[in-house]
Amino acid sequence: MYCLTVTYPIGEDTRFDSDYYQDQHMPLCARLFADFGYRGSVLRSNQGKAPASGDLNYASVDLLFDSLDQLQAALAAGGREVSADLVNYTNAKPTMSFSEVSVDISD
Repeated sequence: MYCLTVTYPIGEDTRFDSDYYQDQHMPLCARLFADFGYRGSVLRSNQGKAPASGDLNYASVDLLFDSLDQLQAALAAGGREVSADLVNYTNAKPTMSFSEVSVDISD
């Protein structure tokens, strides 16, 4: 699998609407990327430098795709609309990173 990670850092005078992000933005991503090998997401919220501190990032999300090619096709098709929605939930400047992902979930 291939992953796009988007992180929203906490900064001075920044805001982040978690409800909008979860209820509107993430479903928008799922809808726009559905035909491009989108497998789902992992959302981490209230990230901190220590357990339960919530002082580092508002959120970080991993968007998982079957392959790098499919991720690139998804971004080409829907990336502009996804990016335009940013103003509706934050003024923080997100960072993005890309990586290969292996998932092993044990029982």
